[in-house]
Amino acid sequence: MTPLQTLEVFQVHIKLPEIFSTRFAALIPLQYEKVNELLEKRVILNYALDMARVNLWVTLQAKDQVEAMDILATFPIIKHVQVEIFELAFFDAAPVGLPELIMN
Repeated sequence: MTPLQTLEVFQVHIKLPEIFSTRFAALIPLQYEKVNELLEKRVILNYALDMARVNLWVTLQAKDQVEAMDILATFPIIKHVQVEIFELAFFDAAPVGLPELIMN
């Protein structure tokens, strides 16, 4: 990627299986490892799971939809889920930083 090339932001909705088979459950630790790796690289910006453990949302950066799909293809759970991907017009988030330093 050249320095002038901008990244697009995609929101991905992943529908998890209704019943977690033993095979699927065994993939969950591998999924966490992959997600943490991509979070550290700032490829994934957000990763969220609903309380019912049915819906997973991923916000990621990629140069285009093909690259976004390539990133999702690296997820260990990908063969067991349904995926919808949406290109976002914009993505805003609250700033993340260190707490204010108070010297007493």
